[in-house]
Amino acid sequence: MVIYLVCFGILCLIITFSLSSYTSHGKSIKVPDFKGVKLKELDNFIADKNVRYLVIDSLYDTKAPAGTVVKQEPAPFEDVKDGRIIFLYVNSTMPPSVAMPKLIDRSLRQAQSMLTTYGLKLGKVKFVPDQCANCVLDQLVKGKKIVPGDLVPKGTVISLVVGKGLSDEEVGIPCLYGLTRKDALARLADQSLSVGLIKFDEPKDSARAKVYRQSPKCGKEKTLKMGASIDLYFTTDKNKIPLLPSDSSNTKPTDDDKNFDQ
Repeated sequence: MVIYLVCFGILCLIITFSLSSYTSHGKSIKVPDFKGVKLKELDNFIADKNVRYLVIDSLYDTKAPAGTVVKQEPAPFEDVKDGRIIFLYVNSTMPPSVAMPKLIDRSLRQAQSMLTTYGLKLGKVKFVPDQCANCVLDQLVKGKKIVPGDLVPKGTVISLVVGKGLSDEEVGIPCLYGLTRKDALARLADQSLSVGLIKFDEPKDSARAKVYRQSPKCGKEKTLKMGASIDLYFTTDKNKIPLLPSDSSNTKPTDDDKNFDQ
């Protein structure tokens, strides 16, 4: 009987240690950081990581390359059991679609706000004679009319045709120095002016570039007819941006606009 109990105890110990070794009981590893890894490179990436992965969904991030990991669960560097499955979210190659909003008959400012809400971008604004000043008359994508309700990818550039009234009213020329393209276009729209030529001295950094030259220039009592266009030139070299004239206090960019490091 004693021999039976001893043998049984030894057998239990063997099974316990075998299971512990098989399941890596008590052993943990750090979760690797999958962010930025391309979908086709995942197998090579985990070859020596002692983890597994499963792609469970796709997201859309304009700041990340398509087909790369943008999110994971558990988070990087958490302690997990050896062989743990890491759930991954990959950046979609195509942006999600949204229903085109109805901008016609709204004010230009309202249209701008709606485009931002829907994840769309304001393109060129063309002003034409119409009794409804500053009203949106038409909405276009690549020169073609877009009907409200039609599906368009997020990030699509929407151009607008806007009424400028039937008079020869003139508006002041805003100083746009130090503004990004997005902010400069918004400022022009606020003044019922349109953009003409757009040129970057460093196209690769166009997202960070800011206005260093405009034609015609701004200045005291300088005006243009409503709907006229202004040519804009952009740079990433803050030393090229001139000081604003003293009479343009109402059109100065904010401190954030001047900060190239943000």
